[in-house]
Amino acid sequence: MTAILAQRTQSHIDREVFQIQGYLKLRNILSSSEIGRLRRAMQEAVETIDSSPNGYNVTAAADAFWGHNSANDNIRSKQHDLGALAQAVKASPLPRLIDALPKDRPRGKFILDTSVWRRNPILARFALSGPFPELASQLLGVSRIRFYDDQMFIKEPGAVDRAAFHQDVPYFHLGGDTGCVFWVPLDTVGEGSGRIGYIPGSHLWQKTYKPNIFVSEMPFPGAEGIDMPNIDANPSAYGVQYIDAMPGDVLVHHFLTIHGSEGNRLSHPRRAFSLRYCDAKIPYKRRAGAPEQPLHRKDMRDGDQLDDTIHPIVWKP
Repeated sequence: MTAILAQRTQSHIDREVFQIQGYLKLRNILSSSEIGRLRRAMQEAVETIDSSPNGYNVTAAADAFWGHNSANDNIRSKQHDLGALAQAVKASPLPRLIDALPKDRPRGKFILDTSVWRRNPILARFALSGPFPELASQLLGVSRIRFYDDQMFIKEPGAVDRAAFHQDVPYFHLGGDTGCVFWVPLDTVGEGSGRIGYIPGSHLWQKTYKPNIFVSEMPFPGAEGIDMPNIDANPSAYGVQYIDAMPGDVLVHHFLTIHGSEGNRLSHPRRAFSLRYCDAKIPYKRRAGAPEQPLHRKDMRDGDQLDDTIHPIVWKP
């Protein structure tokens, strides 16, 4: 079999698996030099996170919400109304989702930031001209692909907050769901270190669930959709598949695929970038309860075409 035919055959197999499962593990598709550049981008993003309106120490926020510590160092962040979230947490019976931490290990922080590419040229070049736009076109079966946004996730050693099971599209102000997320780990990810768990085929359920606050199944106040079932209580009943990954591997899932992640109980960090791509035809739609996006346009109306300077076209015939 020629190299070109093998590549086409593998692309066809990958698309079939993606269509059935709603997620896919792409093994060893990034080089060590690409991973090295992304690690530098991550380090620069951490060093400049104070300039981001979307950067959060999620652990500190959760400690404040659940009354373990009144100090919350997220005052600079503008994406969420932390006071309103604190009141909603107090009124909710739903618990914080947290894994048990070994007694000899100090707690670490779960750090999150969004729209990192807007201030980091290394990540911008990779997101806009790396391998993912073409892969998104192949997996989604659409000819024109738009880059929607990125997110950075860092679970330091001992950062044991879980990420509650959720879909991605309810967090996006988009009027469609034809999109995918590439999750790029920069560290080895195995049991107990923050693996992602997917529910195979959940993108085909034809349901849109309320977005939650990540560290709890509690939905954002005013969110639209239906309540997510309590998957964390019995993941095996839903067929959850947790995926190990190495640097160079990439996980990709559909906007509607239900997924969550473990806490990091181990002694090394779990760092990852999440890059989101969608069908270029999807219009803007404001979703009630979805997080604000301070770096996006504020004058958008439902049905408007997305702004190409904020959500650039990255693949077209």
